[in-house]
Amino acid sequence: MFRRLTIRNFRSIEDATVELGKFTVVVGPNGSGKSNFVDALVFVRDLAKDAEQAVAVRGGFGSVLKRGSKRPYLRLDLRLAASEQGADKDHLQYRMVARGGSSNDWRFREEHLTVLAKGKAVVEIDRVPNGGQARGQKREFHFEIDTRASALALARQHGLIAAKYRAPLLDVRRYRLDPEAMRRPQKRTDARILQENGANLSTVVAQLHADGEIDSTIETMRRVIPGLTNVRTMLAGDFELLHFDQTLAHGTTTFSASEMSEGSLRALAVVVAAQQLQKGQLLVIEEPEANVHPGAAALIYDVLEAASRRGDVLITTHSPDLLDAAKDETILVCSAADGVTRIGPLDSGQRQLVREGLFRLAELMRAEPLRIEGDEPETVDP
Repeated sequence: MFRRLTIRNFRSIEDATVELGKFTVVVGPNGSGKSNFVDALVFVRDLAKDAEQAVAVRGGFGSVLKRGSKRPYLRLDLRLAASEQGADKDHLQYRMVARGGSSNDWRFREEHLTVLAKGKAVVEIDRVPNGGQARGQKREFHFEIDTRASALALARQHGLIAAKYRAPLLDVRRYRLDPEAMRRPQKRTDARILQENGANLSTVVAQLHADGEIDSTIETMRRVIPGLTNVRTMLAGDFELLHFDQTLAHGTTTFSASEMSEGSLRALAVVVAAQQLQKGQLLVIEEPEANVHPGAAALIYDVLEAASRRGDVLITTHSPDLLDAAKDETILVCSAADGVTRIGPLDSGQRQLVREGLFRLAELMRAEPLRIEGDEPETVDP
């Protein structure tokens, strides 16, 4: 699902317009604003569910709005389309402006939601300072301008958004994996979807066993853990405990999650998250290579690249080891200066060096800073 997103005054991002591909790699040093960019995507998802909660869980509107903004406005513009080529005639377009007030209060000032099919508007929702109205599928309704429900949520509640757009809006899965949370015993549940921090990894593994789908997971993990024969869970009362069976020189040994490295746990969570990705969904993993052995970075890349054939994948990284595996994905460069984040496509000149085989992306990253298209190379004064 092709996405184009314009962000203005969201956290550290002052003004950025980006386009995502099937597999997008966001590259930038720590503190450059990669997580803020990811959260802008997730924020749109949350607006489609519950706008008031979306703002509240981020600490209020004052925490969402870029600090030091001359105007207290947040602007987002999202386009979803099946392909870049057909985006002009078949797409969902959502634009919003929200304004903050006193005591961390806020409200929508403007919203415009349009769904085009074969060039014809089949859904239109407009919120302007004087009120709001909506039309879709020969139905019309009005809503109060002060309501905190977003146009996306209203359209979803009234059945105005086609199924092909619902998954890209509502099924954005972001992962910020926490190995310590994965090590803790988890209360037994029927949960099948991995949580954002990976805490329920043991219960998900138990479900994979129950569904007969664990073999491919184990086969992939053997590239990270030599001699691995099984990944399984054991019950201790009402709690699931994650265990790894590994063949060593003296025989097979079982290790608990508390004895496994952070890299092994993170790699298992990435493999599981990638395997769960469905058509139309967007999978976002922040720094999937963190604490993973450099030799396993190619595995992480291969797993995510395979997942991008089903849904869309976006990762953030600052690891040259992961970039060594990169080919010709959509690469976005993230940088920050004076607290302001800039993000955009990789400089075409640098990309050409990679395409011609003169440099691998990781080598280029070590040789000079990666640049956003249109930026001038850094110069050194004599």
